[in-house]
Amino acid sequence: MQTDQQVKKRLRDEFNDIESKNMWNITFRFVEVESSKIKKTSDEAKKPQNKALNRYQDVSPYDDTRIILKRGNVSYINANLVQVCNCERRYILTQGPLENSTSHFWLMVWEQSTKAIVMLNKVIEKKKLKCHQYWPKKKKDNDKFVWNDVGLSVEFVSKINHGFYALSVLKLNDLDSGESREIYHFHYTDWPDFGVPKTPTPFLRFLRDIRRSGSLDPSQGPIVVHCSAGIGRSGTFCLIDTCLIKMNTSEGLNYVHIRTLLAEMRQCRLGLVQAPEQLRFVYQSVIEALDTDWEANNEDNLPSLDGSLLNNISESDCESSDSELSSESPPLPPPRMESLRQQDEDDYDDEESLVSESDSDENESTPPPLPPPRDLELSKPNDCIETTNTKDERNKNKVEGEAEKTKIMADKLKIMKRKQKEQEKWEQIKRSWFYPLRNLGIGVLALSGGVMIVAYLMNYKK
Repeated sequence: MQTDQQVKKRLRDEFNDIESKNMWNITFRFVEVESSKIKKTSDEAKKPQNKALNRYQDVSPYDDTRIILKRGNVSYINANLVQVCNCERRYILTQGPLENSTSHFWLMVWEQSTKAIVMLNKVIEKKKLKCHQYWPKKKKDNDKFVWNDVGLSVEFVSKINHGFYALSVLKLNDLDSGESREIYHFHYTDWPDFGVPKTPTPFLRFLRDIRRSGSLDPSQGPIVVHCSAGIGRSGTFCLIDTCLIKMNTSEGLNYVHIRTLLAEMRQCRLGLVQAPEQLRFVYQSVIEALDTDWEANNEDNLPSLDGSLLNNISESDCESSDSELSSESPPLPPPRMESLRQQDEDDYDDEESLVSESDSDENESTPPPLPPPRDLELSKPNDCIETTNTKDERNKNKVEGEAEKTKIMADKLKIMKRKQKEQEKWEQIKRSWFYPLRNLGIGVLALSGGVMIVAYLMNYKK
């Protein structure tokens, strides 16, 4: 078995290897290729009566892991149960509720005995509606959301604003039985769409507070996690939490192959983690968590937050591009169609959802710095993603095999890019010859036509 320090060094070395070779896009494509082998159906999502319940028509839940509603006249919701073997975690990943699916969302929370909801998007981002305002924000007279179609109501209890996230306590009531439950609503407000937070530290504080609430305990129902589509930011959140659970055991740290774990989690819901920098952020968050006392109960022992996070930062201060991470052009995230239920954004004057909002939400994140490396002795790898009893040599061969696959993929991509350039060059050559010849041909035809007309008129006069 490897020591804790050796596990940390191995993970850090893996990160540095990808970083130094500008391989984040290729590494992400490796996950995409592995995920393309998943052959699962999403027939229920494509039924005519359910299409209007999907925010994006190309993000559909797998049939075998989808959540099925039991009460009411609708059994379908765009949500999947995500869980990993040998890990005491269960998550429900779902899209940001639509206006016509809000009652189904709360019915799912009730039926699944969920203790907390984790929201990772703003209601409005880049002047687009990303999520319906499905929960009451303030304590007002008669300010209660009631859904008679499922027999539930939700009312506001309290709220604490922590700067980069807000914690609301809501009361969910069953109108038929009179039973009530308190639901925590953790709303992270500093995570741009298709991007990442500016540093892992606040995110880890956010995850620590969720864990301390008991919402992730096995005794509770699965926690509900959503962003806009329920795959990018939501998948990143779940992957980081799962990595830390699998690595920290009673026997000590275990090495986790993050890409392989992500491919396993994608068996439950398609497209989890949507961009290379989100995968990069997973590595950085896990490394920082292993290097710091991020779960300390004493606030004085916690890593200090970046003060700039709590202020509105200008676009020039937080611009970044994937070209800074790799010389390869980044793959486009899965296309997402516009929301099926567009509404006037002025109807959603969401105070906490617009915290730190700027016009560069989708690209404003600057990749956080890697924690400083330590000079440690590296021993034989021990990949614990399969079972704790896997032999060291077998794990080493597996990692080397995956590295070889990544290298082969990189070579193929280079060949494809070279062929594409050759094809473009040939098209350019053809165009450079085509237009002059075409113009010459038109001129010849025009001249011939003129000569024929003159000859005809001369003969006609005769």
